[in-house]
Amino acid sequence: MPSFPEPAWFLALGGLMEAEGALFQRLGYAETRFGIRVIPEETSNGGEVVVGVVLDGYKVTDASLLNDVEQFDPDFVICAKRSVWNRMLGEIAESGRPQLRHTLSSLALMGEEMWLESTDQLREDKFYRYNQTLQEILNLSSQLQG
Repeated sequence: MPSFPEPAWFLALGGLMEAEGALFQRLGYAETRFGIRVIPEETSNGGEVVVGVVLDGYKVTDASLLNDVEQFDPDFVICAKRSVWNRMLGEIAESGRPQLRHTLSSLALMGEEMWLESTDQLREDKFYRYNQTLQEILNLSSQLQG
């Protein structure tokens, strides 16, 4: 079983997303390419990992490790330390969703533990437009456990 933040993990979530079609159709069509940046707590914990994900409509069409974020040309990159990602995903594993203050939207809005990077404000706006879809995709990770 792949684990976060491996590209195969995001592709597995994409498969679950397709199986949960009605939920995502209610949320609406989402078209974005974004990055997930996982920052190590210390440099001795290994290096930073950035995964590029392409969401096209109601499915994840691509996920890959990025050596060159600029070449991938994401709309935005969601950045957080590994401990922040682990806390969110741990809560999802336990209850199917994170606590309200630990959602993508809440954390990015506060900008302290999680933040967005983008070279274009209009493209960064896609995070806010699709954040519920992105959160629901991550919430599907509870089905990947075990």
